[in-house]
Amino acid sequence: MEAEDLALNVQKKLIEQHKTIAFAESCTGGFLSQLMTSNPGSSECFLGSFITYSNTLKEKILGVKESTLAQQGAVSKETVEEMVSGVFRLTNADFAVAISGVAGPDGGNEKTPVGTVFYALGEKGKWVESGSFHLRGDRKSIIAYSSYYVLALLYRKLI
Repeated sequence: MEAEDLALNVQKKLIEQHKTIAFAESCTGGFLSQLMTSNPGSSECFLGSFITYSNTLKEKILGVKESTLAQQGAVSKETVEEMVSGVFRLTNADFAVAISGVAGPDGGNEKTPVGTVFYALGEKGKWVESGSFHLRGDRKSIIAYSSYYVLALLYRKLI
């Protein structure tokens, strides 16, 4: 499957199943949402996205605990899991995706170097899966590859 077709295929699967989705994006800054809305008919399944780039918005909008951000950091499994919970709490989406990472070229450290990305995705009331991966490349490629990666994970859950 071509990368450009991935969002369209996710959209088709969601529509076939009469399901909806919403996102919480940090490091991708809306790129994941742009992929979904670039196809006609996306409003049948895509509810919207919370672009919570700052810790303040992660906390105030999505309900990520201040203690999680302080102890685990914004780029962590715990944070993206709380972001997904916030999406489910704020929307009536059947599926949710959250992503947070260090796209670079600055901002990395020993624990979370540039290219580190955490994600969580889930189906409301059924399951949440989270994990991380590390990418190399420039900022734009890290943002794009991260978005395609989580869409591919979601697509596999939908088929």
